[in-house]
Amino acid sequence: MTHTRSPQLFPYWQRFTVLAALLAAAFLWPASTLEWSREGIPDGEYWRLLTGHWVHLGLNHLLLNLAGLLVTGLLFTRHPPLPIWLSYLVLSPLAISSGLFLAAPELDWYRGFSGCLHGLLVFTALFNIRTDTRWSITILAFILLKMATEVFLYPAVGENPLIGGHVIVQSHWLGALTGLIAGLFTLRTAPRVTA
Repeated sequence: MTHTRSPQLFPYWQRFTVLAALLAAAFLWPASTLEWSREGIPDGEYWRLLTGHWVHLGLNHLLLNLAGLLVTGLLFTRHPPLPIWLSYLVLSPLAISSGLFLAAPELDWYRGFSGCLHGLLVFTALFNIRTDTRWSITILAFILLKMATEVFLYPAVGENPLIGGHVIVQSHWLGALTGLIAGLFTLRTAPRVTA
C-alpha cells in the first residue's frame, strides 16, 4: 500500500487562520512595543520574549512568514495534536528569545516569526517521520541545506530586500534546534505505530 501526501487541510486550516489572525493583529500594533529587545527584557518587559516573534519588519516580511506557515500545512498530512502544537508555539519563542541573548550578543532588537517557523517545520517533520519517513527526511535535509546556505549568504549581502532588513540567521538555527528537541521528545513519548 502506498502512502500519498494529500493534505487534510481542514484541521490545519483552522490553526493557520487563528495564528495568521494573531500575527496580523500584532502587525497593527507599534512594533517597537512588542519586538524582542536586549535592553527592554532585562528591564522587566518580559512579554517581548514571546511577542518579538509576532511582529515583523513590514508587510512583505509578514506575508512571507504567513506563506511559510501555509506551506507547512501543505507539506504534511499529519500535524501534532492541538495541545502539543499550541504548547510548542508558546515555548519555542521563549527558547529562541533566550538563545538570542547568548548566540547573538551584537543583536539589539529582533522581529519576525521565521525562527519559530523553521522550528515548526522540523517539529512537524519529526512528528511524521515514522509514518512518512522519506518525505520527512527530505524536508529535514532541505531545511538543513537552506540554513547552511544562509550562514554564508546573508552576512555577505547584508540587508534582504524581500523583508526590508537583515536576516537573523541565529533565530533560524535556534528555531530548528527547538523543533529538533521538541520533535525528539515527542518521538520518545509517543506510542509506536504498529502495522
